[in-house]
Amino acid sequence: MDPNDTVEIFREGFRIAREGKPGPILIDLPLDVQMAEIDFDIDSYIPYEIERPAPETDKIKAALQLISEAKAPVMIMGGGVILSEATSECVELAEMLQLPVITTYMAKGGIPVNHPLNAGHAGIQVGGPLGNKVLSEADVVLGIGCRFTDRHTGDIKVYSEGRKFIHIDIEPSQIGKIIPAEIGIVADAKMAIEALLAEAKQMGTFGAKGLVAELPQLSIDLKRKTDYDSRPIKPQRVFKEMNEVFGDEVMYTTGCGLTQIWSGQLQDINRPRKYLPSGGAGTLGFDIPGAIGASVGAPGIKTVSVLGDFGFTFMVEEIAVAAVNDIPLVVVIVNNAYLGLIRQNQNYGYDFEYAVHMAENQGLMDYVKVAEGFGCEAERVFNPEDIKPALERAYASNRPYVIDIVCEEATDCSMGPSITAVREFL
Repeated sequence: MDPNDTVEIFREGFRIAREGKPGPILIDLPLDVQMAEIDFDIDSYIPYEIERPAPETDKIKAALQLISEAKAPVMIMGGGVILSEATSECVELAEMLQLPVITTYMAKGGIPVNHPLNAGHAGIQVGGPLGNKVLSEADVVLGIGCRFTDRHTGDIKVYSEGRKFIHIDIEPSQIGKIIPAEIGIVADAKMAIEALLAEAKQMGTFGAKGLVAELPQLSIDLKRKTDYDSRPIKPQRVFKEMNEVFGDEVMYTTGCGLTQIWSGQLQDINRPRKYLPSGGAGTLGFDIPGAIGASVGAPGIKTVSVLGDFGFTFMVEEIAVAAVNDIPLVVVIVNNAYLGLIRQNQNYGYDFEYAVHMAENQGLMDYVKVAEGFGCEAERVFNPEDIKPALERAYASNRPYVIDIVCEEATDCSMGPSITAVREFL
């Protein structure tokens, strides 16, 4: 390899990382190249322009025709809509077409919680009763910037049978990969939405169909319970209090496990790019480092890391980084002294439990002292009525603040094998 090719290699690497479906790349530089000196003028560097594929007009027209003929069409807003910065246009499109909007986990916050067309999440983990009901009764699905991953779809036959899918994605390999598409459109999400809006205006009025008129009342009737007053604290109560204490500008990170799934199910997020999970990677320990990165990227905005006790201990040392750099993040530990997701899968999948309980996390292990030893403020909460004041103190602090909320140990989380077979636990 010629060291003088390094700049062009990196230039191409940045283009690949940013274009289409963005993601990490690997550049492997031999040691002799690493040690070489080359001439490089940073002021002369020009990055590659990022190409955004436009949709085909005939497919846009065909998609709208299919939606107009449907009896119960629905829109799925995926993370690609967030990445394309097209959430407001996407909501406008839903309003014009009168479509219920299901958001994928990576699109959480793409539509305000109380919007009359918001049907919440669908799926077998973070999916809710409303989203699953709306999707299971739909006959046409408009998926924009989504991948139809397994923790969203569950059983593919149940998910897809009796429905026609319009799939819009910037990555060609995603079209038809999981769900056969009646109409597949390779396009940037924003450009596709703009094209749909323009064509829909030419077609005229779209009437409300399916469950659209019932959505506001159904969102109340099917909402999962969070206002538990029991002691030990029910984990769901923690999310109720966070919804009430933290405003819409707060950013959240969460990693993996039951706490992450409860977070997806129960947290109210009203704006895009305010909920930053590890997504399908399901990364235990992502929470605190992710919150530090989010805080640095958006200075002045409070970041809250939501995690379980094992998630906390996995990367706990990173709170020292926050303390040293005066990053006032809030760490909320939903402490159930269990590897809860593994416990639940063991119990209901194999009728046994092994090596998932660590009662010491609620007793012998003192996370308050751990946090204080790393230069943070901290407190431990045992009663449901004490959660809100603790969150308020953490929010007001200008130091990293850890709240260890001691919860019921074996609370189960609602999930199941398909969108019509989610088992609800109270």
